[in-house]
Amino acid sequence: MWKKRHSILIVDDERSNISVLKNILSPDYTVYAANDGQSAIETALEFLPDVILLDIIMPEMDGYEVIAELRKFENTRNIPIIFITGLDNAEAEEKCLGLGAADYIIKPFYSSIVKLRIKNQINLLEQLRQQALITKISHNFLSDEYVDSLFTDTLRMVGEFMNVSQVLLYKLENDVFVCNNEWLQPELNLKTQIGDKLKDEKKIIQAAIDSISENKNHFCISSNDQFFNDSAKPFRKNFHNYITVPIFIKGNIYAFVDFSRNDDEKKWTESEINLALLLSNVFAGVFERDTMERQFSIVENTPNLILSITTEAAVKYVNPAVTNITGYTKNELITEGLDIIFDKEKMIKIREKYIPSAMFNEIVKFETDMIHKDGGKRILAVSVFQTGKNSFGVIIDDLTKMRELEIENEKVFLDGLTNIYNRRFFDESITRIVKSLSRSDGVLSLMVIDIDFFKRYNDTYGHAAGDACLKTVAELLKKGLPRGDDFVARYGGEEFVVALPNTDETGAKMVANRLLEVIRNNQIPHKTNDAADYVTLSIGITTGNVRHEHNAEDFIKRADEMLYRAKQGGRNQCVFGSIPN
Repeated sequence: MWKKRHSILIVDDERSNISVLKNILSPDYTVYAANDGQSAIETALEFLPDVILLDIIMPEMDGYEVIAELRKFENTRNIPIIFITGLDNAEAEEKCLGLGAADYIIKPFYSSIVKLRIKNQINLLEQLRQQALITKISHNFLSDEYVDSLFTDTLRMVGEFMNVSQVLLYKLENDVFVCNNEWLQPELNLKTQIGDKLKDEKKIIQAAIDSISENKNHFCISSNDQFFNDSAKPFRKNFHNYITVPIFIKGNIYAFVDFSRNDDEKKWTESEINLALLLSNVFAGVFERDTMERQFSIVENTPNLILSITTEAAVKYVNPAVTNITGYTKNELITEGLDIIFDKEKMIKIREKYIPSAMFNEIVKFETDMIHKDGGKRILAVSVFQTGKNSFGVIIDDLTKMRELEIENEKVFLDGLTNIYNRRFFDESITRIVKSLSRSDGVLSLMVIDIDFFKRYNDTYGHAAGDACLKTVAELLKKGLPRGDDFVARYGGEEFVVALPNTDETGAKMVANRLLEVIRNNQIPHKTNDAADYVTLSIGITTGNVRHEHNAEDFIKRADEMLYRAKQGGRNQCVFGSIPN
């Protein structure tokens, strides 16, 4: 059945990370959590979540081992897994993607990016589930079974999939719609509609069609639209929450499918409406008694690029979306093959890795880039699945705009000069961290850092050299924070802040002294520095258990007080002061 809420499994040994992600995702998803690898596998097998967010570094069983184990079970091997980790390096990301991960997110993360990445996986998942359902329905209609009973069975399959109350199929007979097939939710004990006749429904549908100029094959009436809802209400018998999809043969209304549910408040989602439209296209193909046209009716009008390829990746069919996504025509792609959009290395992977994997009844998903005919780069989400002995279906979704949006969102939180996080990112993140840690009485350490006598540096060496110095110091501070949850941000001018969630006094002092040494060892000349003849830092540190009465400003103020003491004490040092109880 169609799930009311999609589910997410969060796997992380840091409870604060789980808490933050739960707060982000709970409004939209059912969220499960596990704080170790074995619990993650057990939870995944029990609840079969739609998407898994998986940390890499965990005790006993790390993320690499967890994904490997999940791929062994039939029920979990195709669950999209997004690694969400503090490992910011290409080797870790390549290893994760090589193990079959759907995506890779680096901590600290943006809530908007996490939501977008998950939404993308959910959309792909729903597309695949719908495609599998429609493919099964199409296959059933190719059998020798009596067609009329297939319509009834199809209504049942779709009704259960969408979790609706009833699905009715009316066909036009002597200018009157007659219900010939139905599926009714058994628990509701509804009266049969078989033989029901509707004289006025054609007028309502035709009036709605006449009011639009879009493709008739993408037209439906639903209770989402108040105008249609008010017009149709007098003619509705059991339910007033519905989707009605007309079926056209050669441009004329031939039949319609009606979906209803007894929850008048719940709006129909775009995915549900799309499935209703897909089903109507299948029925149209059946009514026209042409197998090829039935197949085309499912895929010809989708915005996703859909292909049929051989075991050697030769293209046998491609839908019209090819021009929009690749810039090439259907004939060009069929004649010249996938080599015109993918480079040699990617084609080797498709032939030697992805197609063989799909032969084991797996849905193989990967993200890749492609060169559009206009020379521009496109980012694609690709799914490959077997459709016959020597044939495979390919669904391609263009992620370019979404990735561009992600990059733009990231730029908002980066300092333009140093390319580390900016004040805005720090303010938003530290507020969120304090709120999260206050729920578990967690520990937070915070540093405020100042470059000693930086105004003199600018006066002595010039502002261009001053900018170069800021960049170097920012880069060294960032490299000096190996944990994924820790981060540094430029707070303003020559001042930086470092946040260390779940780090006690001892750990904070170790980090601060390491940062002092990193800058000292770099020996950036600064002859007007009273503390040394090279660039040095003064650091104020504070640590405390985050209580409900605490806010971010308490930690910032206390760290700033310690910075003042470090400067008063001669600079080139760190001074610690705990948060008062």
